[in-house]
Amino acid sequence: MKNSRGIVWGGLLVILGVIWLLRSMNLLNIDWDLVLPYWPVLLILAGAILMAAGRERGSGGIVALLITLAVFGGVVNKTHRAFDNHGNNWNFDWDDDDGDHEYGYHHDDDDNEEENDNDDQQEHWKDGDRPVNNAYHYEMQDFIQKANFNLEGGAGSFSLHGNTAKLFEAATTSTVVGFRSNTSVNKLNNSASVTLKMEEGNVKIKNGEMSNQAKIQLNEKPVWNIDLGIGAGKGDFDFSNYKVEKLKVSTGVADMDIRLGDKMPVANVDIEAGVASVTLEIPESVGCEMRMDGALNAKNMEGLSKVGNGYYRTSNFDTATKKVIVHYEGGLTSINIKRY
Repeated sequence: MKNSRGIVWGGLLVILGVIWLLRSMNLLNIDWDLVLPYWPVLLILAGAILMAAGRERGSGGIVALLITLAVFGGVVNKTHRAFDNHGNNWNFDWDDDDGDHEYGYHHDDDDNEEENDNDDQQEHWKDGDRPVNNAYHYEMQDFIQKANFNLEGGAGSFSLHGNTAKLFEAATTSTVVGFRSNTSVNKLNNSASVTLKMEEGNVKIKNGEMSNQAKIQLNEKPVWNIDLGIGAGKGDFDFSNYKVEKLKVSTGVADMDIRLGDKMPVANVDIEAGVASVTLEIPESVGCEMRMDGALNAKNMEGLSKVGNGYYRTSNFDTATKKVIVHYEGGLTSINIKRY
């Protein structure tokens, strides 16, 4: 019995270790959609070994290992179908509503434009806000001087760079889950708020690329307050040409590249990271101050000197006309500050 248990656990560790190693070396790229449905083959092999080997020493452990792998493969395959393909026998809803899902986006129950009675503040759900070929946009209006952009990214690959004549544009790609966009304007405050939200659901990775992607562009004229929430994946955000007054970044397991500019006298950056890698690029002409909370963080502070416990500054911070103030909180993360 002990020998069988050793073969089962030892075999599982060897198999998982080999797969992990080969994937890390980019020598293995398995399409699990094609492999998982054939898990019953493991049961056939287990039965064949039992008939051929009988009660020979070691055969019981191998059979137990194959059965364990078969059960695991069957559970994963069934769960994968339920969450990813919405199988008829298993159906797990990720949303509270009963809306139908299609490849690319989520249908809302109400297809009408929503407007407040107050003409100075309107909630817009126009055609540009709904996905058209997985694209979203909202027209720029002359009175908009300040704007908020809120990204609720879940898991996927996200990028933001360039300029658009519209207030914002987003091109999205999704296989199962979709995106929603909401834009509201307030003429009393000369402001606008834009939200791009990804539906909850599965994420596929094939050939190193994620199925859920969003490429975003903002208008350079307004002063922006930006809130980025990404659970997992990849983020590439170039704000160097934008007037970013406040930037908040919340991420779990992600690789984040953020480039800031020098368009504002003071830019406040608040970053909360889990097991993540964050690279923050700041112009050399801009003074930078950084306060860090958390433990077990690997850090590379180019151009910043430690002036206190978790407190860093550039030498030109007091004299610089443009400043970036960063508050960073994380654990088991990697933070890199680069000057350009």
